Amino acid sequence: MPCSYMHAQGPTMTCEGLAPSTATPCSCGQTPFSPAELRKQTVSSFKQRRCRCATGSRSLTLQRATRGHKNAYCVSAQGGDPFAAAGSRLQSLLSGVGDGEEEVLEAFLSEQAPEFKIGLSLLTAGVITSGALALCWLTGSDPWGGASLSMHSLTAATLGGAACVPLLMLRASMWSREARTRFPVLEEVQRWQAEVHIPVLNNMTPVQMAVLVCCEVLPTTVMTLPAAQGGLTTSFQLYARHMRDWGVGVPSMGPALAALAITALLAASARLLEHAVSQQEYEIVASAMENADRYYKVMTNSVAGRDSDSAAQAFKAVASQWLQQRQQACLVLAVLTAGEVSFLGLLWRVTDDMAAPLAAAMMLTAVEYAFIKKVIDVGTKKPDC
Repeated sequence: MPCSYMHAQGPTMTCEGLAPSTATPCSCGQTPFSPAELRKQTVSSFKQRRCRCATGSRSLTLQRATRGHKNAYCVSAQGGDPFAAAGSRLQSLLSGVGDGEEEVLEAFLSEQAPEFKIGLSLLTAGVITSGALALCWLTGSDPWGGASLSMHSLTAATLGGAACVPLLMLRASMWSREARTRFPVLEEVQRWQAEVHIPVLNNMTPVQMAVLVCCEVLPTTVMTLPAAQGGLTTSFQLYARHMRDWGVGVPSMGPALAALAITALLAASARLLEHAVSQQEYEIVASAMENADRYYKVMTNSVAGRDSDSAAQAFKAVASQWLQQRQQACLVLAVLTAGEVSFLGLLWRVTDDMAAPLAAAMMLTAVEYAFIKKVIDVGTKKPDC
């Protein structure tokens, strides 16, 4: 099995389908994808190309799933390594999930000029902000959350920036190689974060990235704090008033804390569902694991020197590890999301000014964008195989 990593395209690299005399194969011996095939496979730009064994972002996930088994995914399947063959088969099964529209959309977005992406981000931000303002109007909440052009808001923003410094240090440490080595689940978490943002951040300058940060943070903060938490707090205060009339003691901060907890729970649940293994993926992998013994008995029957039991056990181990990594990554993403929403909500309640959580959210998002941009600039390194 050839190497599944992406290789930088040189000036003489051409795509399959051209004359044999002009086609330059990949360093692993495979012929690269044609532009039409890349449009269906890649989530980055066409300045990078994949070998035929790479089928989207799952190839990197499967490479990590087999890392615990002698780093077998980097070993040629022709050499008889069962874990390499298992990783290749699992990758082939997962490549057929979905209709490919998401990959095509990401490839299209990655090719667009930065100005087009900024315009699209501004349009999306406007729609979200309009929805948040409508919710604030319905619930009677202040859409700006107490923020204004005043010294009070400036002080609150400074306090918010200072308060998020420990979180910034934690987030930066999570992107370190040492953290990923110690906690392998962070690789899957960061792969997902990069996969979501790379099509947008590709070819962006620092100034353009700053505009994107504002387009992402401002609408979501208004929607999360004044609209969601503010509206829920107003509703809970009404219930708390009736409960006090009935003689039930309710703390003054009870409605606000309940709204904060519900908002954090909803945000974590949304992130969990967004990254969870889909029903189709689970059914495919579970069915393949259930039929692994029979499949490898048939496939290795005519191949001398192949052990069907070892191949089946290797496939079950790789598939199980892949499912476990995805589940762990989902939990980590959900916890991080809930923690961030809770932190921003508490900042808002303590300062009574949305400038504090807004400044903190912008700093946190800017750090995340900086590390993802670094991934884009450095590119994918060749494996040690």
